[in-house]
Amino acid sequence: MLAVERRNMIEQIINKNKSVLVTDLAKQFDVTAETIRGDLYKLERQGVLIRTYGGATIAESNEQELAASERDVVNYEGKQLIGRRAAELIRDGETIFLDASTSALHLARCIKGKRGLTVITNSGKIVTELADCAHIHVICIGGQLAHRNMSFVGRIAEKTLRDNYCANKFFFSCRGITLSRGLVDSSEEEAEIKKAMLDCSESAVFLCDHYKLGRLGVPVISKLDRIDCFITDIRLSEEWTEELYANDVKLITVEK
Repeated sequence: MLAVERRNMIEQIINKNKSVLVTDLAKQFDVTAETIRGDLYKLERQGVLIRTYGGATIAESNEQELAASERDVVNYEGKQLIGRRAAELIRDGETIFLDASTSALHLARCIKGKRGLTVITNSGKIVTELADCAHIHVICIGGQLAHRNMSFVGRIAEKTLRDNYCANKFFFSCRGITLSRGLVDSSEEEAEIKKAMLDCSESAVFLCDHYKLGRLGVPVISKLDRIDCFITDIRLSEEWTEELYANDVKLITVEK
């Protein structure tokens, strides 16, 4: 196969799947990882994609944010592992914030056996997920419903949070994270809710499946020094581990 044919196929794959991994493409095309990295570099220069840690995502101009139901199945196994590990950090009787990310939804599925928890969330899906758990006190902050994400956002939601609630821990995710910009999102309204939860919690745990590493977005939620724990499903590079250490962030890696 000619290199140009391979790159055309990679472009088709990323337009369909929104993201790719170097290891998967190397196996699929029976070439070295270095060859794939070269392909991704050239496609990035053409504006097709943005290279990330271990792969690439579709370029911002080509991508529409997926609905929550679509995002839930992206890296499902990785998010499951992260959710299970995050659940181990929650003690009976604690109060926690959960944002409207699909990673937080996976975590919610793992805490149903906990006792005496208070869960405060802006996620309609998490409220539904925990509705049958009589031993968990669920508080939905209300506000304006964002249908695509099934979340409650807006000025009233943010004010409700800041004026009425605080939590022991905040578990959340976002569109992406980079070393230079920190944590970024795709929605101003969602970002403001996460900022409020961050400000009103004693500690923050970032749920980072590997597709988020190096992924760009606006607006910025916070820098790395605002989070206390970073849970991911991939072994990070030395550059990333050193930066997390410098910002006093605990790193937890869960692997398949």
